Amino acid sequence: MAALVRAAGRALLGRAAPLLRAERSISGGGWRMGPVRPGLPVPLSSPLAGLTRPFRIKEPPKPKQVDRWTEKRALFGVYDNVGILGGFQMHPKNLIVGPKWLRGWRGNELQRCIRKKQVVGDRMFVEDYHKLNKRIRYLYRRFNRTGKHR
Repeated sequence: MAALVRAAGRALLGRAAPLLRAERSISGGGWRMGPVRPGLPVPLSSPLAGLTRPFRIKEPPKPKQVDRWTEKRALFGVYDNVGILGGFQMHPKNLIVGPKWLRGWRGNELQRCIRKKQVVGDRMFVEDYHKLNKRIRYLYRRFNRTGKHR
């Protein structure tokens, strides 16, 4: 009985040998025949075969020992606000203000561009005024074709 099982196993392995020998290349150029180690269903060139291959594996660089508390690093940016704020009397968010014609006003980009044209359009450079008009035309078309505001 055992001899029969062994014979059947050899016959099956004999038929499957070409399949085990086929190996895909990394570049995807089809299959090529590679040597098969006896008793292993893995080609010799496979990393699973346990053989050393001529791969040069780079090691990651060693971390540098850096002193994070040097005087230069520890005091970086300490006095940035003093010149701006004048002795920390105001918070930076209070210094951020927009143009006069936008303060306290809400609206979308098209409305903002129209408001800018009305308020400061006569004082704008020709090229900037032209770009603003182009933006208004584009936004007008876009807002009238799409969106919930139609």
